Amino acid sequence: MTGGSPQMPIALMIAAWALLSAAGASQPLDELPNTGFEEVAEATGLPLGWNAYSRPNGAAYSLADARTGVACAAIVDDSPQAAQGLRSDRVRIKPGVTYRASVWTKILSGEAPGAALYLEFWVGNQRIENYSKGVSEAPDWTQISVEHIAPDGAETATVLIYAASTTVVHSLFDDAALERVQ
Repeated sequence: MTGGSPQMPIALMIAAWALLSAAGASQPLDELPNTGFEEVAEATGLPLGWNAYSRPNGAAYSLADARTGVACAAIVDDSPQAAQGLRSDRVRIKPGVTYRASVWTKILSGEAPGAALYLEFWVGNQRIENYSKGVSEAPDWTQISVEHIAPDGAETATVLIYAASTTVVHSLFDDAALERVQ
């Protein structure tokens, strides 16, 4: 090697590893984690197995009015320009199989379009398709679900609970699921 430090490739490998780790390059799971949002990651204050959709983050672990158990997830989106949400860790799936994502939501305040649920399909770190369902009014616990066939090449799926960038809303989420339909 000429003109450079022999340690440079090691430094680049360490930097690449750090970037992959930060991007969530961990191993996919066999099932959706922490579906009742009962466990909290002490380092982030978020439900364990779920990640902030955006920064700054308006989503959190909450002990407010859970549908079941003692905890739920809360999303407070107080900006009509910023989206807020929680995305699950990735779950292994099989292409060509139909999957259903569901969650219960309760909208405490806000405006349309309200709360939403996304079923997202991934190849590596690239989201290749996503499908959503939303609800504008849910003064009581209301279930949202969306199902779709996993596209060719898809390796993993995530569930995203979400408040759109065009809305101001305070909503609770509980009892998420990702299940194989066929």
